[in-house]
Amino acid sequence: MKRITLAAAAILAAAGTTYAFTDEGSRRFSEFLNGLNEAAAVVSTTGNGTFQATISKDGSEINYVLTFKELEGDVTQAHIHIGLPQNSGGIVLWLCDSAVAPFQSPVATTPLCTSNNPSDLRNGSVSGTLTAADVQTVAANGIVGATGTTPGEFEEVVALIRAGKTYANVHTTKFAPGEIRSQLDNRGNDHNGHGGDHNDR
Repeated sequence: MKRITLAAAAILAAAGTTYAFTDEGSRRFSEFLNGLNEAAAVVSTTGNGTFQATISKDGSEINYVLTFKELEGDVTQAHIHIGLPQNSGGIVLWLCDSAVAPFQSPVATTPLCTSNNPSDLRNGSVSGTLTAADVQTVAANGIVGATGTTPGEFEEVVALIRAGKTYANVHTTKFAPGEIRSQLDNRGNDHNGHGGDHNDR
């Protein structure tokens, strides 16, 4: 009986360690974007890209690098949206924008999608840092964005990202709702074309 009790205690301890590691480890994300992940309408396109992001240890910022290549339309903007894999949803964070309205972010610090090569509108790489000042209001999901005097609900957005309830989407002139996309999560065995789990060790 004592052996059984000790074995059960060991299993519980291991399970607790795994849970703690998974929770602490859900800081880094690496995703592959393509047209097959677009929703509600799937897109057939040569375009593809990657999205890599790291949530800071204190959860106050997200550093990211977005790449895209072989797009069939000129890039206009890219965002993190709230939504499930089969749905489209509201913009909660801007990743990049264009120099021409109406494709400009309401946040002045949002980088241009073509910042690495302004003459190439279909291949590029852009990086940035997201904080509470970048959060956009998405009333349908209960997210309050930043104002001139108050920060946005960044902690809630980070929780949605960690829960797999957001996606990265690149929009173009040919496919205005989005040409390439991927759900964001930190699981390595998903079915949405993600890059897998790159957790801190």
